[in-house]
Amino acid sequence: MALKAPTRPTYPVDLAIGFVGFFAIMFFIITVVSEITDQPALTWALVLLVLVIVLAVLVRRRSRILRRVKETAPDRDRV
Repeated sequence: MALKAPTRPTYPVDLAIGFVGFFAIMFFIITVVSEITDQPALTWALVLLVLVIVLAVLVRRRSRILRRVKETAPDRDRV
C-alpha cells in the first residue's frame, strides 16, 4: 500500500491562488482586447478588479499561514 505524503498547510490556499490567478489573467486579456477593439470594457475591468483584490487577500492569507507554521515549528538549529 502506498503511503500518502503529508499535505502542506497552504495547499487549499495555493489551489485558490492558482484558480483565481488563472481567471485574473484571462480577464486581463479580455479587458485589453476590449479596450483595443473599442468595445465596452467597464464590466470586464470591474470583474478584473475584484479578482485582483481576491488574489491579494489569498496571498496575504498564505503568508499568514506560513508565518504561523514557522513560529510553531521546532527550531532545528538548536542542539
